[in-house]
Order: sequence, then C-alpha cells, then structure tokens
Amino acid sequence: MSEPRVLINGRMDDRIAVADRGLAYGDGVFRTIRCEAGRLLAWQRHYAKLQADCAALGLACPAEEAWLADLAELAPVDAAIKLTVTRGRSARGYAVDPAASVTRISQTGPLPPYADALREQGVTVRLCSTVLGIQPALAGLKHLNRLEQVLARREWSDPAIFDGLMCNPRGEVVEGVMTNLFIVEGDRLLTHPLADCGVAGVVRSMLLEAAATLGLRQELTSFDTQRLLAADAVLLSNSLAGIVPVACLGERRWQNFTLAQQLRTAVVLQSLKESLPCTAA
Repeated sequence: MSEPRVLINGRMDDRIAVADRGLAYGDGVFRTIRCEAGRLLAWQRHYAKLQADCAALGLACPAEEAWLADLAELAPVDAAIKLTVTRGRSARGYAVDPAASVTRISQTGPLPPYADALREQGVTVRLCSTVLGIQPALAGLKHLNRLEQVLARREWSDPAIFDGLMCNPRGEVVEGVMTNLFIVEGDRLLTHPLADCGVAGVVRSMLLEAAATLGLRQELTSFDTQRLLAADAVLLSNSLAGIVPVACLGERRWQNFTLAQQLRTAVVLQSLKESLPCTAA
C-alpha cells in the first residue's frame, strides 16, 4: 500500500470542512494502530484508549462497529492505521456547540520502514530544546494539537537520529517526540507518570505488564537527564515501531539489549493475542 486511503464519516473522501474544530483548534483525539496481515494489533486496548481520550475532552466516541465497518471497507493488510475524532463543525469561536456532531476519520497508509536492525542494534536519539508544556487536563491524551512535537522534530534533519527526547519545564525527561520512554536501573523499570504532560501510549501499558512477568519492578517516577545517562538501559515504544532499545545519546553508549528483546517478544505475542481481523465487521 503506497497511498493513504481515507474515510470521513464512512464515506471515501480526504477533505474536511474549514469549520471543523479539529482543523481550527486541534479539538479532537487520535490513535495510531499497526495492522499486520489484515489484523489490528491490540485493537481492544486502542479502542478503549480512544474512548477514554474522547471522554476526557467531552467528545462522543463513535461506536466500535462504525470503526470496524470503516476498516473492513478499507481492507488494510500491512498498514499504519490512524483513527481520528474531532468535535465536528461549529461557528467561529472557542465555545462548544452542544449540538455539533463529531467527525470520524479512518485512514490507512504504509507502515514506516523501520528495519529489524534498529530493534536488534539499538537506535540513536538526541535531547530536544523544545519543552513539553504542563497541562494536567490534557496529560496522557493523544490530542490533535501536536505543535510541541512539530517544533521538536524541526530541531534535526539527520536521518540517523531515530527520535528526540523531550523534557518538561522542571527538567524531567518525559518522552520522545513520537515515543514513550523507559529507563532500566538494575531490576527496576522507570517511566514518567505523565500526570501533567505526555502521551500514555497503548504499547507503554503493554510493556509495563510484560515487565512484571519478567520480574522487573515498575516505577512511575520522574527522572532527569543525568539519571537517564546513568541508566543500565533505555527503551522507547510506540504502536508502529514496537519496543526499540537506545544505543546512543551523545557520548553515552548502551550495548546490552537482551531485556529489550525479551520485552518486545512478550509485547508482540500479547498484541497478536489481542488482535482483531479487519474483516470482523
């Protein structure tokens, strides 16, 4: 699949109204899902998170059956799937029209060309100067306003850099531009609690579950760059790349990726176990 295919409210189209609040204000949420061999990996988790994020913004989440009908029509095989909900059309101004109907957007496109070597040999990351703003009301949500990530991603053009790490104003390293972040200290796995900023990814939750089965103690706690650099291992996760070990950050090098591979195996198996065929509708 080389070209994206898009359904808007169940109709094949790639245009939304100028008055749509998703365009005007970033008023909406989205999920990104990996589809392999026609199966939606970890579907129920993704849909549950979409429901939760919609509820946090006071949006009516479209029914699961509507999304599955969209995906059955799009019929992806190996694809990156993006599901978007906006608050829909409204008159000018920030006030929300309670009668507005949400816009449902289902989109499929090619999977990013992540090489397996990245997962086996580790990736290079950098620290971004762009910081994440503190906003507890939006913490954990995958909302449509990604300007902080856009600004951060503009900081580098080197294709050898897989992702940039972002801090909050307190100097705590929260996450990557497109990934969640974990560090390992002995038998402890640490990740930021995301109480006031950041995105709570589905693979993040699965990784934490897998860590418990491997005997790792999980800690939702903040840490700074000094502690990050002193860690025994650093991991990244998202729905398309899965779990990726970090090999290089500046002058710091990491070489032992055994734990990352074990976690990745566990998460892949669980994702397949919780998958759903796109033809389910």
